[in-house]
Amino acid sequence: MIEYLLRINAKAKAQAELIALQENVGEDPAQQKRLGDLFLCAQDYERALAAYHISLRANRHDAAALAGAGWAAFQLGRYPLAERYLQVAVALDPNDTESAERLKTTQLVLGMDPFRRQISVDDRNKIVVEAFSAAGKRLSSCATPKAAGASTSLQPSLAESWAKLKPLITEQQLRRNPNLAEQAMELVFEIERQTSATCGSPTGEDLALLLISKLPEGN
Repeated sequence: MIEYLLRINAKAKAQAELIALQENVGEDPAQQKRLGDLFLCAQDYERALAAYHISLRANRHDAAALAGAGWAAFQLGRYPLAERYLQVAVALDPNDTESAERLKTTQLVLGMDPFRRQISVDDRNKIVVEAFSAAGKRLSSCATPKAAGASTSLQPSLAESWAKLKPLITEQQLRRNPNLAEQAMELVFEIERQTSATCGSPTGEDLALLLISKLPEGN
């Protein structure tokens, strides 16, 4: 019944049934792994992660459970945890290209977040400069003829704001005026949000920046 509910996209009902099932499953690793898979499909990532965690206590080298746990942690925005799970999953199963791609995105998020804790000022400034450049490229590509019809309304204001701020976004200027970093990243995030809505799903650095925009500062 749960699989049927998931097929018809009745996720809320599927989640309710899964929670009821969870109470009767116990700690059997195979059943917990299956439960994690189903919770993933139902987009209940917190419970999916908990189920995979129980399963992995019995077998820390279950590549599929590690991959599932990594994806659940990714969806919850817990990128350091996602990285740990996905690294082991990919090491155990090099053919898991989906987890490898998720790991790549996770590492980009961790590497491109200027607001993360325990980062030096110089490293933060370097990241801000790189993020600002990446957002500018995304904005430019979003304005190409094939995308122009979808993005003309957002292009002038964002492009003007980016061009106006560009001369100030250097490592030297950021050292002189630390407030510029936050101003630059606010514009970066707005560019990534708007271009995502008008020019299609981002990839690579742009996807990472879009995900970072959803994180609390100093995460």
